Amino acid sequence: MNNPLVSIIIPTFNRAHLIGETLDSVQAQTYQNWECIVVDDGSTDDTEAVVAGYIEEDSRIQFHHRPADRPKGGNAARNYGFEVSKGEYVNWFDDDDIMLENFIQFKIKNLTTELDFLITTG
Repeated sequence: MNNPLVSIIIPTFNRAHLIGETLDSVQAQTYQNWECIVVDDGSTDDTEAVVAGYIEEDSRIQFHHRPADRPKGGNAARNYGFEVSKGEYVNWFDDDDIMLENFIQFKIKNLTTELDFLITTG
C-alpha cells in the first residue's frame, strides 16, 4: 500500500482555546492521505464551534460526540473514534499536542518499508 489512509484520533474536552493549533499542525502535514476524527467528551465551551470552522475548510476533519451510552473520559472517546475510523493506520493524538510537519510521513515511510511497528513522540 503506497498511500495508506491514516486515521488521526483526537479526544477532546473543553479545549476551544487549544484545539485550533492542534488541527493546524494536522493540516500542515506533508503526508496528505489522512482523516482526523475529533471526539468530544461533553465539552461546555466552544470546542465544537472551533472544530466546525476547520470542517468547513477541510473535509478530512470530522467531529463526533461521545455517545451518551459510553462512559465519560478520554479512553471512551478514543475507542469511539477508533470505531468510526477507516484508516489502515491509526495515530492517537491529544487535543493539546502539535505535530511536526513530517510526523505522519516519517511514520508511513518506516512502517511501509522497514518496520513492523513504530513508536514515536511529537
